[in-house]
Amino acid sequence: MFASVTTRDFLTIIHDESARFRAALADAADNTVPTCPDWSTDDLLWHLTEVQWFWGTIVSQNVADPEGLDHPQRPEGRDAILVAFDDASHALQDTLRTTAPEDRRWMWATDEALHTAGYIRRRQAHEAIVHRVDAELTAGHEVSAIDPELAADGIDEVVDVMYGRDHPLVTFHPSDGSVLELVATDVDRRWILQLGRETASIDGEDIDDANFRPAPNATPVATISGTAADLDLWLWNRPTAGKLVGTGDQQTLDAINEVLAEGMQ
Repeated sequence: MFASVTTRDFLTIIHDESARFRAALADAADNTVPTCPDWSTDDLLWHLTEVQWFWGTIVSQNVADPEGLDHPQRPEGRDAILVAFDDASHALQDTLRTTAPEDRRWMWATDEALHTAGYIRRRQAHEAIVHRVDAELTAGHEVSAIDPELAADGIDEVVDVMYGRDHPLVTFHPSDGSVLELVATDVDRRWILQLGRETASIDGEDIDDANFRPAPNATPVATISGTAADLDLWLWNRPTAGKLVGTGDQQTLDAINEVLAEGMQ
């Protein structure tokens, strides 16, 4: 499940990235978040506050059904939200530090292997990284670098869990010949993706979306190359520091852009 990043490292990453996130937003003007244009600076600050509160509560209380959780009210003003963020972030880090990684916890993913405190450590590390990038962009700061091996682990998660997950109610329809390879130029890692569409009818709503699945044994017809950090940020629909290079079948290159167009927050 993990690349070379250990579960112990994820705790440090959550701490450090949360601190960078807070520092970027503490004195930032209340602007529109460029990567999430429906949000203001305070909305972004509250979002990660609520996310860290939620997962800290899931772990500390071993919540079996999060639908019953009574979420905190958003306080008024930047200073009050910063206090709420500090409380939520410290509580998340404390409970993850004192909970064994193998301990079972609720998780939205269908893969039972991810229903652990260890995966929550991993998920919250990458959540903090992405929103730290959002915070630095919002504040007009230079975007801090992401360690290449950590970024490669982020790509693993995006490919295997965020987009490539199986779901019992969803049918994936591969597009013939539409196979894309991602190549990280600074670490020895490659990811091969079978592009296609997924369909479902859930609660009366018909779904027909572009998506992909991991396909390690397929033969790619197009390639996108760049640093691991840039590939990770691109998959999250965030700006890259360098240029990604796409080669090969143009329809396949266009198809991955359709998948990523909606983006993730």
